[in-house]
Amino acid sequence: MEENNNHQQEQQNNQEMDQWNDVKEKSSGKATTAIIILLLVIVIALGGFIYMKKDVLFSKDSTKKETEKTEKAEKNIVEEKEVTFTESELEEYVYSISPISKGPSIIYKDSEKNVDSMSAREKIEYIGSKLYAKHTSTSDYAYDILSEDDVKNLVEKVYGPNTYERTTFNLGCGDYTFRENEGKYYSQTGCGGTSVIFGSNMVIDYTATESKLEITTAYAIYDSSTQKIYKDYDRTEAVDNYSGGAETNKYLSQYIKDNKDKLNHIVYTFESSDGEHYYFKQLKNNK
Repeated sequence: MEENNNHQQEQQNNQEMDQWNDVKEKSSGKATTAIIILLLVIVIALGGFIYMKKDVLFSKDSTKKETEKTEKAEKNIVEEKEVTFTESELEEYVYSISPISKGPSIIYKDSEKNVDSMSAREKIEYIGSKLYAKHTSTSDYAYDILSEDDVKNLVEKVYGPNTYERTTFNLGCGDYTFRENEGKYYSQTGCGGTSVIFGSNMVIDYTATESKLEITTAYAIYDSSTQKIYKDYDRTEAVDNYSGGAETNKYLSQYIKDNKDKLNHIVYTFESSDGEHYYFKQLKNNK
């Protein structure tokens, strides 16, 4: 009897042990699953953090590059060196663009003139005053003569290298035509004529950098027949009276300096690629 009881007790103990083992196994499985899930959550969270951090870093890096690019562009604009010119240098640039005519220069009636639209003939005529200073005459004064070298050198000094083209041109009297065998331009003299109209053009301001020179002038027109000073080429708007005299041009120059704000202005633009040689590009007249 006692042996039977012991056997039953042992079976019960074994059943309890099996139940305990099942519980342990289930608990262990759940713990393992929980640990795996926790690890997955940590890995996902860490990956998201790294991605966000990476995105922020790239974003910051991109913003930094854009900022540096903008600052560099602004710096290049700001740091373009300003250039100083003397009054005589400015006058030399302005008076290189001085066509010859019997009355005031035709620049007073041009609203705008751009090099890109100028013909080879016009380029020469617009530096007429400077060019005419180099002319010579035949012994019988029948012809004015200009060396092609003088024409070419002056054209390229004003407009830039390789801007000269051989052409017929006019400096206020007869046409200059080229004689191939002599390498010179000839024009018949004796056009005559006396003008009663005077014009004066004075430098009043300028701005200059290594790439661009802008010179502002003011001008006045004097008609000795009406004894009036006008602000326009067509003499429609008188600004003052003047009785005239032997020093009309000197008087006009001083008048312009004293009254520049009420006169018309011309802005001459010259451009440079080396900060040293400036070439004519445009003039604008606010007439």
